[in-house]
Amino acid sequence: MANISSASGKITLKGDWTQEAIAALELVLDMWEFYGEYGIQSYDGFDEEHLTSYFFGCGRWSFSGTLDSFEDWTRDWLKEKPKRPNGELIHSLTEEQYENFLKIMCENHLVIEMDFEDVEEGCGVHIHEIGQFTSGDGSCISYKIMECEDIVPSWDDYETEALDEAVDFFENFLSDVNRKKLRKWVKNNVTPTDIFEDTDDYWEIIEYFGDCGEDPFIEFFLKFSPDTEEWEELNGFYEEMWGCPVEENIDEGYGEDFDFYDEDDDDDDDDEDRDVNTWDTEPQYPLDEIDSMEISGSAFVLTGDFQNCDGDRDEVKKMIEAKGGRCTGAVSGKTNYLVLGDFGSAGAKKIDQVMEQRAKGKDVKIIAEYDLFRFL
Repeated sequence: MANISSASGKITLKGDWTQEAIAALELVLDMWEFYGEYGIQSYDGFDEEHLTSYFFGCGRWSFSGTLDSFEDWTRDWLKEKPKRPNGELIHSLTEEQYENFLKIMCENHLVIEMDFEDVEEGCGVHIHEIGQFTSGDGSCISYKIMECEDIVPSWDDYETEALDEAVDFFENFLSDVNRKKLRKWVKNNVTPTDIFEDTDDYWEIIEYFGDCGEDPFIEFFLKFSPDTEEWEELNGFYEEMWGCPVEENIDEGYGEDFDFYDEDDDDDDDDEDRDVNTWDTEPQYPLDEIDSMEISGSAFVLTGDFQNCDGDRDEVKKMIEAKGGRCTGAVSGKTNYLVLGDFGSAGAKKIDQVMEQRAKGKDVKIIAEYDLFRFL
């Protein structure tokens, strides 16, 4: 069974879209739900004044790949005329209406722009993509990716409990452990996930990382030499799944070039744990001064402990989204503002991500929570 990806973002109509063109598009969009399987599951309405609509969609393996299949799927559905269990047609679009839609797209050089984040949790895929639907000759519609970049997950994107549960999981395999060192290893070597909160089933966890194309158990074995009965139990499941125990699945020389294999790193300061926005130290970065802010259409990343909304960042996100902005979990080239909570504990990794984007010429501003709420 294919893994399901979920996407959310906005549809922007570019060009001279008349009400007739919008009406033709909405008939097609209703079909593109594809009966709740893959496609655009929901969207806001359009009109000639507002040519942007927020949407939610899902895809087979990736939403991007699903968009590329819309032309073929539309033709198939027009031909097969699928029905609901009660015998009603799933959609009302006719071939004549679809051909008229393609003709309008072609003759008026209209563009449907898709700007979204796509997440497929089974394989750990998280991307930001901008693509466009066009109809060059009026015979079909085609999708072209204009921009696409990976969004690297961070433990800062999860509640503290997710990391704590991950550390607890690996601690079970060690009879003598320095929890601080183990926590550092988990942050640096285990893909951020909340699976350790959801289950303690060894088979399920091993399978999860296998689906992600990763194997933290080899790295863990090399670093810590686990020695408990719990480790033997997990290793039994590992052997059943992969055909050999962890220690026999290590290629010669594996790990020599990795930080986790270097025993000298145990006494290093944990850069990931440093608080870059505490009250008793000077900030290690400049906050940007802003005199104005256009929230609508801007992308925000929140980090640290917030004073407003009783510290509930989800409520802050809702306030931003209510004014037309959007919030993401990690900094990318499309981010406009990184907002640091006024109560400190901002994620150092996100600061580093801003600096990386600035080095690429991107204008990503670092602002305080106070400045954000001046304009909310």
